[in-house]
Amino acid sequence: MILLINKDNLEQVIDFNQKYLSKIKSNIEILKSSADPLIASKPLEFIKTHLNENAHVIEFPVKNLDYGGLVFYLNKSFYIQINSSQPKIYENFMWAHEFYHFYFDKEKIKSKEKNFILIDTIFDEKERLPNLFTSEFLINDFILERKFYSFKKEYDRLVDIVIHLIPVFELPYKAIVIKLAQNKLIQVEDAREIIDYDYKNNIPDDIDQTLFSASYKIKLDNYKNLLKEASKNMNEDDVQSNMKKYDDVYNLLLDWRRELGGGVKNDGNRKS
Repeated sequence: MILLINKDNLEQVIDFNQKYLSKIKSNIEILKSSADPLIASKPLEFIKTHLNENAHVIEFPVKNLDYGGLVFYLNKSFYIQINSSQPKIYENFMWAHEFYHFYFDKEKIKSKEKNFILIDTIFDEKERLPNLFTSEFLINDFILERKFYSFKKEYDRLVDIVIHLIPVFELPYKAIVIKLAQNKLIQVEDAREIIDYDYKNNIPDDIDQTLFSASYKIKLDNYKNLLKEASKNMNEDDVQSNMKKYDDVYNLLLDWRRELGGGVKNDGNRKS
């Protein structure tokens, strides 16, 4: 994923992206052909709306911050899980990443033997393509170029320009660096020089700090409606048993959230 990219493999990532860019742009044109107005005006909102309308979306904080999300198929339904303990910029990236799997890998995910795939390398096509799609779909080329040259007049250091581009697109620092190099707005050598910069500990005061906070949101999609429908064919003891399991799981998630610092009193807790 994005976190694994560094100065040693950056050029390989950019070369990979250039190789598959036409394929991803074709996929994006397929999406645009649906004429959904959200695609042009609010692409991330389009993604969230589409997934909520066509799959069961589950959001909750996971202790393992290296885990971003998952798409799986069970009992003729698709499920999307998003780790809400990630900073907002990474969560946004993961929404689009999982959308790609759901929309373009749908038949593969339906196949049991391909339902769960362990990825050993960031250059595995199954994971790089969703990452490339995310950047291409959520980072508008015109806006990127315009804001880049605008910030270039204001800031001397390239890292400061990139950091100020983060709130424009609400996406991770490294994704923006790669996109700048890919679009030839900066040289690959310059991208390599700044890709590992410790921006998290050098965020200017004029940047929205909540972009780097987690929501810790808990959303177990449509559970009550599903249980109500299923209860028509269940006896009362089974209904109560399922309700207890739900309560146990929910309380476990609340414990996880408290451990991760996402309680109501936490300053970084975004309300969504």
